Amino acid sequence: MITIFIVSAFGISAQNVTQIEGRIIDKKTRLPLPFVNVYFEGRNIGTITDDNGKYTISSKEASPQISASFMGYYTQTKKITLGKHQTVNFELIPENISLNEVIVQSKKKKYRNKNNPAVELIRNVIKYKKENRKENFDYYEFNKYEKIEFDVNGVSDKLKNKKVLKKINFIFDYADTSALDGKVYLPVFLKETLSKVYYRKTPKTTKEYITGAKTTKFHDFLDPKGVDNLMDHLYEEVDIYKSTVRLVTNDFISPVANIAPATYKYHIVDTVDIDGDDCINVVFYPRDKRSFAFQGNLFITNDSLYAIKKVDMRVVPDINLNWVKDVQIVQEWSRMDNRAWLMTKDNVNIIFSILKNGKGVLGRKSVFYDNYIVDRPMPDSTYSGIQKVVKLDGYDQRDEEFWKQKRLIALTKKEQGIYAMADSLRNNPYFKTASGIIMAFVAGYVNVGYVDIGRINTFFTFNEVEGFRLRVGGRTSNKFSKKIRLTGFGRYGFKDQKFKYLASAKYSLNRKLPIREIPEHFIKLTYENNSKFPGVDQLFTNSENFLLSFTRGVADKIIYYKKLDFEHYRDWPGGFATTVNLRHTEMAPGGNWTFDYDNQVVPSFTSSEIFFKLRYSPNEKFYRDLDYRVPIISKNPIIQLSYTQGLKGIWGSEHSYEKLQINLFKRIHVAPIGFTNIEVEAGKLFGKGIPLPYLFIHRANQTYSYQLYAYNMMNFIEFISDEYVQLNLEHQFYGFFLNKIPLVRKLKLREVLTFKGLFGGITDPNNPDATPGLMPFPSDLDGNQTTFALENKPYMEVGVGITNIFKILRIDFVKRLTYLDHPNVSSFSILGKFVLDF
Repeated sequence: MITIFIVSAFGISAQNVTQIEGRIIDKKTRLPLPFVNVYFEGRNIGTITDDNGKYTISSKEASPQISASFMGYYTQTKKITLGKHQTVNFELIPENISLNEVIVQSKKKKYRNKNNPAVELIRNVIKYKKENRKENFDYYEFNKYEKIEFDVNGVSDKLKNKKVLKKINFIFDYADTSALDGKVYLPVFLKETLSKVYYRKTPKTTKEYITGAKTTKFHDFLDPKGVDNLMDHLYEEVDIYKSTVRLVTNDFISPVANIAPATYKYHIVDTVDIDGDDCINVVFYPRDKRSFAFQGNLFITNDSLYAIKKVDMRVVPDINLNWVKDVQIVQEWSRMDNRAWLMTKDNVNIIFSILKNGKGVLGRKSVFYDNYIVDRPMPDSTYSGIQKVVKLDGYDQRDEEFWKQKRLIALTKKEQGIYAMADSLRNNPYFKTASGIIMAFVAGYVNVGYVDIGRINTFFTFNEVEGFRLRVGGRTSNKFSKKIRLTGFGRYGFKDQKFKYLASAKYSLNRKLPIREIPEHFIKLTYENNSKFPGVDQLFTNSENFLLSFTRGVADKIIYYKKLDFEHYRDWPGGFATTVNLRHTEMAPGGNWTFDYDNQVVPSFTSSEIFFKLRYSPNEKFYRDLDYRVPIISKNPIIQLSYTQGLKGIWGSEHSYEKLQINLFKRIHVAPIGFTNIEVEAGKLFGKGIPLPYLFIHRANQTYSYQLYAYNMMNFIEFISDEYVQLNLEHQFYGFFLNKIPLVRKLKLREVLTFKGLFGGITDPNNPDATPGLMPFPSDLDGNQTTFALENKPYMEVGVGITNIFKILRIDFVKRLTYLDHPNVSSFSILGKFVLDF
């Protein structure tokens, strides 16, 4: 993937491409004809006209003739000049109408579903979906070979002669031409997967056993399996018979969904023969050009089966879709056993447009199917288990002989060379240097042999208590060891004049997998002498990030702590994961804070704890960088249960208590108006006379960076509870409303609504206002109380956000609704966040 950035940065252009554009109108009425089929004669390359009758088509594999056909009109064919850009207009003549006739033109008919033969045809397709899908069989199985390739577009002689690329110009020997748009592409990434798929209707089960997987590798900083998971996320299985089609992380309304007749317009074009099946060619396109929907052609069997024989469709160009210039989906089916239709072809091509001038990347997914067997039951063990996808032992270690024998279709010579090219690049000193510089910005680490130095964005930070902070840290690289990871840093605060540090050793217990591979199984020992703001818990990012140094309001209370932590983590089959920690912590107050307990000032509190966490998320996939494992959100829920036991009397631990927490997360897609993230969490502490730092200090945010999992208008250590329940809601509309506003829709902005609510409190045995001698609530320099228990009303905040600003920025306008009388709080704030979405 690094090659994409290096090559794209130096300019790319197309060569020897035939590009045709033009307009098609009715010969007599002079009105434009939308959705006319335009194609190169004898080639499987075509397009359709838009609402204004305009079209554009380009290819390096064009034929010398171009044709235009539409039902009710005579087909026209014209000669063109290959290899040039030209304009070709058509004036189609209606069938059975003489040009000498005198025609009284009536008013243009309004499109209606009623008495529309095309709509009636689609309704029959919807009616017979169940009978025509392969799930109509009680059992089926097949072999599957999937190939995903990414290519940088438009390689030119000028690019090849770039001085800066001279030392790696051997990569251009692998350039090829795309049939999608006729441009020259340089293959830079290839992923192959071989699998066996089994289906059982009752109880409904689909299991895929991956027997082989192979992926190009360019840099140690990239997580190969994480890249694979991202590819799978972008190229999810396209099932046109479902109500929605997930594509590049977005949900599109299927042209044969139950609500499709209310979303699309349909026109019957003609009848065609496809592999011996007489089919009706139906053009479809969305009623609203800005809807997340498709346009293209459905080929439906011209019989009482109403089955889809073939679909050729693209996304609508006016939709609010990032980084994507064009998408083409071509699928074909064949009937088996006179009962249902099985897919024989599945191609998804996506042109990712990185730059405004069209330079970008072509992603191609091709799936091939073989050896279909129906109604043959397998042993129950074949279908058992929660995981839908099972990776067999050694699946990613197959040799070349295995691939030669098992591939359902051979690689082209250009594709064969991608692996060799990747190996050559990995060993090329110039590429190593260039990719290292890029990854320093992307991953935040600089590799120096056996050590990765970083993260760079944590070297310089500051806060109100410690002042300017200078930090240096790093970790061992895979070159040092693939089983052992040593991590550490040192940091000095120039205001508090204290030195903090961390040392950690992590060892992988996976016999066959290195330390970063998933499923993970490791032990880790950490000693940390550090500081933190109570209630700050950044997920998937480092809280010592320079940008998080800028805060609003007063943040003058800090905890200094010394912690020894032993951790055991394991991913289990079925989507389960467990974490067990044994930790000993000594914490002391800093800034404007003292620990008063039992009517005296104590310098610190000491605790020993055992912590257990169970996480369940079936079929979950991750992408991980060097520090964090980030889940790729899917339709499956995430359930987390954690338990903490305070061990009084062990290593000087002063208190005995139990904490129980449960967290539920679910994403619900509501096409075509986006999706909703729902998170519910509850917690309860069991114990009496427990000091405030051991209670639940609710996650707050006083920075100007919007935090998804924190209360963005709550001050640090403002609310503490020993029992609580919280609800976080976020709905992403994906431009559903803004796309309908003229001028604004050109910006492709997207709307977000958020709500966060917290309800709970502190029971009397732990509440300093109810039980004398307990640690009092902290206050500011003027003596005003700044930490509180929740009363008989919840804490609430709401937000309206605009995301996709310049494709990378999100701005949220957040309003706090309750507890506005607390000192030093803000009722409103504007926060920002960098986000990359499709």
